[in-house]
Amino acid sequence: MSTRVEQYRSAVLTTANQLTILRIVFVPVFIILLAYGEIGWALSTFVAAGITDVLDGVIARRFGQKTSIGAVLDPLADKLLMTSSILILSLPQMEFHNTIPRWLLIVVVFRDVFILLVSLIVVLMVGWRVFTPSPYGKASTALQVFTVLGVLYSNWQHVAVPELNVLFYMTGLMTAFSGLHYLVRGLRHWQSHD
Repeated sequence: MSTRVEQYRSAVLTTANQLTILRIVFVPVFIILLAYGEIGWALSTFVAAGITDVLDGVIARRFGQKTSIGAVLDPLADKLLMTSSILILSLPQMEFHNTIPRWLLIVVVFRDVFILLVSLIVVLMVGWRVFTPSPYGKASTALQVFTVLGVLYSNWQHVAVPELNVLFYMTGLMTAFSGLHYLVRGLRHWQSHD
């Protein structure tokens, strides 16, 4: 029995999954640092979290460490970090030089909830499906990361950067478009089943 538990533990606690768990731990650290105005350390934590994201993906693929728990934890870690980052950086009471507009926060949160609901409906109607990330979803995530980095860096430098508005609109448009693209993919899954 103990051998079986050890095998299960080693399968779950792979190096890739440990890095993902570390990224989840970074989230409250990042929030606390921002809340106390330690923007430089918050920026460093965000970058460190991004590095663990890249590393866990490379390790999982290269060393055959893909697990079912990793498939759940990895996107969860990403969503926790991105949503909390965009939420805190959109709060006017934080008195940052640059804030993420609330409309962008709403678009990002609505898109994630929308994708979750579409996925749930498809799974309930059709059965379990693996939804691979679309190129538009990846582009949306990349733009969100650049947005957070841009806002964090400019706040760390104590300068207002009006040009960030261009990045906000690009991120908002790509986020909304990727949400619609996931809807189309969900409908295709449903129609192919019928």
